[in-house]
Amino acid sequence: MKRLLPALLGTLLAAPAFADDLALKVEHDITTLGADGVTRIVRFGERLVRRDNQSWVERILPAHAHEAEDHRAGDKNHKHMDTSAAARWVQRGNDGKLRVRIVNEHEKMVVDIAPVDYTNIGFDGKWTTANQLLDPEQIKRMRASSRSAPAGTRWYEGGTAQARVQVLWDEKAQYPRRIESANQAGTNRSTMIATREAMPTKLPWTRLDGYVQKEYSDLLD
Repeated sequence: MKRLLPALLGTLLAAPAFADDLALKVEHDITTLGADGVTRIVRFGERLVRRDNQSWVERILPAHAHEAEDHRAGDKNHKHMDTSAAARWVQRGNDGKLRVRIVNEHEKMVVDIAPVDYTNIGFDGKWTTANQLLDPEQIKRMRASSRSAPAGTRWYEGGTAQARVQVLWDEKAQYPRRIESANQAGTNRSTMIATREAMPTKLPWTRLDGYVQKEYSDLLD
């Protein structure tokens, strides 16, 4: 028993501390005024689910809006999986290394992503980004703002003279409730709003029985 106790304590101390469960609905609104005088508005939503060392982010898609109709019609131009609409599943090992995969529900496919390909799926390779939407280190580099904020949150501001960013940071749960950015010219502005939701009864990464396993290079034919 005396020999087992130090070993057990060492294992417990080496194990990473996990953040609390978190489920968010994330809404994006991006407005751009082009040189042609046309205003373009992009809106989309995502859901984030976090538990222990796993994080899942998926696009919110309208029913029947993806590629099913194209496939039934035999669309020959549709060759590759739509990575922008695929879910991103990130696992963090005890050694800090990440395993990143994208999941396509329609194709029943799970694709492993090597670090060299992270940028191709819009991932910066940081666990904090996958886990909290925004790296807390960025908040440390920003200035606290006097802007009125709900209890438990605080506004921070940063950026450059050409583009300003304001973040409403949840001090306890450690995630951004709102991010606002705009350039000095006023031609580009964006808003991200994150709203807490109840954790799903079944975690998304437990619904993958029967899915085909592939490498990202398999998609680059």
